[in-house]
Amino acid sequence: MSAGSRAQSVTRAQQATRAACTVQWSAAHLYVREATGRNDGPLIDTWARANGVPLRSPWCGLTQWAGQKACGLPVPKGAAGSYNWFLDPKRTYYVRGKRGSVDSLRAGHQVGFYYANLGRIGHIGRGIVAGRTIRKGRPVRGWYVNAGNTGAGGGRDGAGIRLVYYALPDFYACANWLW
Repeated sequence: MSAGSRAQSVTRAQQATRAACTVQWSAAHLYVREATGRNDGPLIDTWARANGVPLRSPWCGLTQWAGQKACGLPVPKGAAGSYNWFLDPKRTYYVRGKRGSVDSLRAGHQVGFYYANLGRIGHIGRGIVAGRTIRKGRPVRGWYVNAGNTGAGGGRDGAGIRLVYYALPDFYACANWLW
């Protein structure tokens, strides 16, 4: 069965149930923190070993992998690499300036952040809930995103799993791995 036909065979209600599972998993792991601030800790090391990733590697992709696996959902080959979540054109519905709309983002979908110094997507998180915040006196639409290896204000060099607000223009890519 192809990825396209799998998507058609999974109803919206089933995807909503799967999204609820991934969001619940994300909430349960929200306070996981690194042990020493060097990409380490009991759960982080367990996820790295299970994914075949060297210990002390950046681990934002590993949180996505673990959440998907806990809910019995598929993951891309090389799931530890944040950019690998956005290589499947049947699952990736938005890439800034190239295709789709960020307005299609739903709870449980993966979001990717582009880093010019890397020349690629260098951080990934899971959309949890849409929201608004005030920036420069104006409300801005965005999403609260659960991501690992994240700092209190976001970014890819933090020491824990956090829930961070991002404005829609911050997202570089979005993908649906709920089917």
